Amino acid sequence: MRRFRGASKAPLAVAGILALPLFFVALMAFSLKLDKPSQHTTTKGTIALGDPTKGTVGTIYLVALAVVGALVLVGVLAMSLRSRLAAVVPAVAGIVASVLLLLPLGTWAAEHTQRYPLGIDNIPKHSAQDQFLRGEWEGTARTTARQLGLVTIGLGIAAILLCVALDLRRRRGIAGPPVGPPPAISGVAEVSPAIELADSDLVRGGRPGRWRWR
Repeated sequence: MRRFRGASKAPLAVAGILALPLFFVALMAFSLKLDKPSQHTTTKGTIALGDPTKGTVGTIYLVALAVVGALVLVGVLAMSLRSRLAAVVPAVAGIVASVLLLLPLGTWAAEHTQRYPLGIDNIPKHSAQDQFLRGEWEGTARTTARQLGLVTIGLGIAAILLCVALDLRRRRGIAGPPVGPPPAISGVAEVSPAIELADSDLVRGGRPGRWRWR
């Protein structure tokens, strides 16, 4: 802990800002990758698809949180670098994580569509209760993940540019506008009335002196 005393919190702040959009990118991406319907046998002896199990949903959230936790850990470790450019490290990590999640989205969306041939609601298309067509939810999730991924990448790039600009400003010694001298105090200070000692014992050879106000 002593190593982090007095260290700049900028890397941790950058990691915290990128963590929110990155979490939803990971959540959408791993939903396409890991989500699968449960299976049960009907009374007719056929296999029907149902909602995913709680274990599957929990795994998706845990993996998404692990990605965010890794980013925050990078921000904490970057604080120990003691550099004005330390905030660049979590920004780069957030960008890399977003790119790695966005690249396989097309493949994961296609695999998810195959696992849900009736749509994510597992209801036949001819039913009045059908709300999602096959591949409809996957397309929405893929679009949302891409948009949030671009937001994460944009925030990371902005953090890098700001950090570099502040460091260049410091290196060039660009100071703020000069501060003028304090305003001069006009007028003459008041002087208390002086008291003059006249006809003192020193002047009059021992006679009692007199006080005279000037």
